[in-house]
Amino acid sequence: MADEKKLERIYNVNLTKAYEYTRTRRALRTVKLLRAFLARNFRVELEDVKLSEPLNSYIWRDSIQKPPRHIKVKGVKENGIVHAFMHDEEATTAAKVANKKKKDDAKKVNASKIDAKTKAAQTPNAKKEKKLPVAKVQSSKKEEKKK
Repeated sequence: MADEKKLERIYNVNLTKAYEYTRTRRALRTVKLLRAFLARNFRVELEDVKLSEPLNSYIWRDSIQKPPRHIKVKGVKENGIVHAFMHDEEATTAAKVANKKKKDDAKKVNASKIDAKTKAAQTPNAKKEKKLPVAKVQSSKKEEKKK
């Protein structure tokens, strides 16, 4: 039963310390600061903190040099892993995320099979076409101008 408990908290995280670093590393430092903050407050290892895609894109939205100074974050701890979301984003469970990834992978595999079939169908046609050497093409253009 202890594994099934779900702990959910909302924090307003101060990230101004990222501006103490060089401009070209601020967004990366912001991600590290956010992970460290959530790991400290949820009492988990740093590797057990996962950020959602919208949260990550919000951090990187204004380039690497100008990350946000504050972020309102919702943290959800399930089975010893903390998933971080934007405060207004719907928290999806790890199972839903895993199912979505499986579906996306299956779509990519199917798409690659279709692409392979279409390429195989197109390659014989490409081999049948004969390309004229560049010198002959240029000389034929000159002949057309003379006429």
